Amino acid sequence: MKRGGASALLFALLAAIAGTLFVRMSGPTPLPENAPATSFSATRALRFERDLLGGDVPHPAGSAAHDAVRDRLAAQFRALGYDVTIQHSFACSAWVTCSPIANVIARTPGDARPNALVLAAHYDSVPAGPGVSDDGVGVATLLETARALRNEQFRNPIVYLVTDAEEVALLGAEGFVADAGLLRNTAAVINVEARGTSGPSFLFETSRHNAWLARVIAHALPRPATSSLYYDIYELLPNDTDLTVFKRAGLAGIGFAHIGRPVHYHTPLDNFANVTPSTVQHHGDHVLAMARALAGIDLRQTSSGNAVWFDVLSLFVIWWPQQFSLAVAIIAFVLLLVAAFNLRTRPRSITIGVAGFFLSLIAAFLVGLGVNWLAGLCAHGAVWVAHPGPMIAAAWMVGLLISIIVAQRLSAYAGVSGLFFGQALCWSAIAIALAIVLPGGSYLAIVPAMACAICALLRLHEGTAAIVCASITAILVFPFGFALYDALGRPILPVVAVLIALAATTFAPFLAAVAALRRPLVASIAAAIVACVAMALIVPAYETNSPRHINIEYVDDGVGPRWQTDVMLPEIAKSAHFTEVPQKTYEWTVPPSRAYLAAAPELAIPPAEAQVVRDVRQNGRHLTLRIRSNRNAPRIALIFHAPSFAALRVNGITPPPMTRFRGGLAPGWHRVAVRGATEATIEIDLTRDEPIEAVIIDGSYGLPSAGAALAHARDASMALPVQEGDLTNTLRRMKL
Repeated sequence: MKRGGASALLFALLAAIAGTLFVRMSGPTPLPENAPATSFSATRALRFERDLLGGDVPHPAGSAAHDAVRDRLAAQFRALGYDVTIQHSFACSAWVTCSPIANVIARTPGDARPNALVLAAHYDSVPAGPGVSDDGVGVATLLETARALRNEQFRNPIVYLVTDAEEVALLGAEGFVADAGLLRNTAAVINVEARGTSGPSFLFETSRHNAWLARVIAHALPRPATSSLYYDIYELLPNDTDLTVFKRAGLAGIGFAHIGRPVHYHTPLDNFANVTPSTVQHHGDHVLAMARALAGIDLRQTSSGNAVWFDVLSLFVIWWPQQFSLAVAIIAFVLLLVAAFNLRTRPRSITIGVAGFFLSLIAAFLVGLGVNWLAGLCAHGAVWVAHPGPMIAAAWMVGLLISIIVAQRLSAYAGVSGLFFGQALCWSAIAIALAIVLPGGSYLAIVPAMACAICALLRLHEGTAAIVCASITAILVFPFGFALYDALGRPILPVVAVLIALAATTFAPFLAAVAALRRPLVASIAAAIVACVAMALIVPAYETNSPRHINIEYVDDGVGPRWQTDVMLPEIAKSAHFTEVPQKTYEWTVPPSRAYLAAAPELAIPPAEAQVVRDVRQNGRHLTLRIRSNRNAPRIALIFHAPSFAALRVNGITPPPMTRFRGGLAPGWHRVAVRGATEATIEIDLTRDEPIEAVIIDGSYGLPSAGAALAHARDASMALPVQEGDLTNTLRRMKL
């Protein structure tokens, strides 16, 4: 094959792979209302959801809207022919956030068999948004799946669990596993979540010892978007879903979520206008297929270890036991050494190839940082911008450009063969390292390394070898080039540049040998980068459907009421006399919390109170407090400083042990937060008899009428509340 034809075919294949990924990741076509009864229809699921939520209304735990959603949900399951129970309980998380919970549990009538497969989602929303995608789409997926499966029989019973207070602190799941009977009869869980309003349904989370699950996943998923690297990364992050709680309780499980348009997450824009039917269809196809597969097998089985797996263009899944990875990586390394010896490639040339490989990655990161900084000059610090396309494209092209330039500069000294073997040996060395430290991601290097080794042993033409290795690597790496921005935002784009440079090392040595392409290729890629940066600087960072996130609070601390916000805009600054720089607000947080402050009017809001019920000062100190909101606010918290703290209970509940690191509190400080209730009883045990410095806070959602001008200024500046949203708080300090 001539070099010119091979280079054209190479670029055509890479473009085809990127295009296929883009199309496949956009999700399946939503099925209509009249789809076969045994199929999942996104149209039917969204009808369930519209009837359930009744509009774009936030329904956080403890609100009247929340209770109405719960009651409609129970009625929908009953209308489908299921027996429904409401599990009422009080639950606490490991970081001591607590709430009354009301889980909705639906079962096939008369089916009390053990070893149930639980399909889970949550029905509460954050206070700032209506939760149509997070997690109304998950609930709708369960309802439509329940409709499709209601007449089917399986080896294991299927139970539908719609948890409460997930947004508070996974408390519905905590309450479920705290019930010994419910936990004993459950064997596995499929959980559906969201962190955006669009995008593919990623299978991103599994339980440990997942080799047996990987086998089921590989056979069952109809349009897979999954990777064991997602599992490894998620295990390292402090993020959680309900599945985290189920896994801690010893249950097997898998988790699906979509992450597209994360700027809508936990805001008023998580509404019906922004819900994506193809995403709903993708979730439904996945959940229905996995439910049928898992309900028909032994759910109490286990594996000695984990698996490595990945999807190929969302068409099928390849997997192998994780313990094989290190051996395969070493074999690839040895095969490459043998091939290099057989071809009499000079060690000096290979060394230059190794240096070029790492130079490409380092330079791509540094140039990516610079280009990302330049493209973000008008982004005002936004993590996600309204039009990310130019920035993402620039990152891709930086990675491509750097690898090509490095290969062109070094090809005269090492030749195509030296550069090829240098980068191939680096791939195999990375594969060995990943197999040891991040085994779920080892496939990213093992497969390209083995492909290079086989091509070298077969002595394929350099153009053919480049096409084979580049195509295989692109199939593995390109999905992350698409997904990382949605996952982590603009700061991750230099890493995207590194990933594309990594993929480009498989074909850059060959392109460097095509003399006719050298200058035109570099010039055209560089010009495209300049054009993308220019577009990124021209297009607005924020739009109506992609706004800033700004919360405003009214705080009455008994000294002088104030407005506070962590972001200041000119429109907001004109509405009150805010400080020019952020001020320290609460000494118990790490890092210290800071906000812009402005004096607010006295509103005579009754503060929360703490009453000492019992105080025993023997063998330390054992204090029982009753905290209460005198205005029936749905949020109440006690924050206290006690260096000799030993343990606590809230309404008689001992919080579960901390299994994942959580920061946020300064040394010696502790926190109890209660949501969806206006009072609670707290028992505190100290190892010494010492005074306690305490702060009691209660909060209600939204601003008082006196804050209307501030809220209007925020809304007019293309900004929206997020997460907890605007709050009206009272705060009192005391010594106990």
